[in-house]
Amino acid sequence: MPGEHGGEYFQLSDAGRQQRGVPRIDTHIYARENGWAINALATLYAVTEKQDYLNDAIRAANWIIAHRALPSGGFRHDEKDPVGPYLGDTLFMGRAFLTLYAVTADRAWLGRAEEAVRFISTNFKADIGYITSAGAAELKSKPQVDENVGVTRLANLLHQYTNKVEYTQIAEHAMRFLSAPGVADRRGFLVGGILLADREIGAAPLHLAIVGRKSDPAARALFAAALKQPVTYKRVEWWDKDEGALPNPDVQYPELKQAAAFLCTDRSCSAPIFSPDKISSLVRRPPEG
Repeated sequence: MPGEHGGEYFQLSDAGRQQRGVPRIDTHIYARENGWAINALATLYAVTEKQDYLNDAIRAANWIIAHRALPSGGFRHDEKDPVGPYLGDTLFMGRAFLTLYAVTADRAWLGRAEEAVRFISTNFKADIGYITSAGAAELKSKPQVDENVGVTRLANLLHQYTNKVEYTQIAEHAMRFLSAPGVADRRGFLVGGILLADREIGAAPLHLAIVGRKSDPAARALFAAALKQPVTYKRVEWWDKDEGALPNPDVQYPELKQAAAFLCTDRSCSAPIFSPDKISSLVRRPPEG
């Protein structure tokens, strides 16, 4: 029943629920929730290599771009936003785009992620942190912990992929809110997000780079193995020299006669890795610098 707690309803059997009636289904299509789903589907593709998951993620991303996009890289929540736009929609679509770039090495998705983060900086920036709505001023929107955790982590990882200082500045601005006295007090599970943001902004991610043509099955196998590494905070890149330099050309990779992978730290890179099976063992014991 509308307005009543549904705990008892969901404890019923399927037959019992059918007898009581089916709850109202929200058929609206929201940018934020699709960002969550796209990110999850792309991640699931990375660890399973099942193309259907990636196809679904790309189809959803293209639909949101076609039907929820705002000028300059932002997104509406629904077809109409009376007091929007809202930070969450652009934030989680930006995160989805960066994940799509990571799992496809298609630079168009990286460009989308950059546009989203710049839109966030332009439209949601407060004295410290980023507010949840850029709509009606009378709402007096305030920064939210979970959203600023998301901004910190997205902008920081985007900096790792591009080496653009502006994204570091965006991440640090969000982190100023998260580190302000009293923000983390009595926040319960949200403290975990703050700790993750703090850890990531202060360290380089796991960095795996594949060198080889994208038409080469051997390079594809190495890329798939890199994506499967069970590390959330990572930077996986695929350099095909026909596409020009990588967006962050901080490492000069050798041109070899066969496809190879490299595991890099902030000080050095491994010797070329030619077997996908060897990537996992090296990730567990990174090269010494």
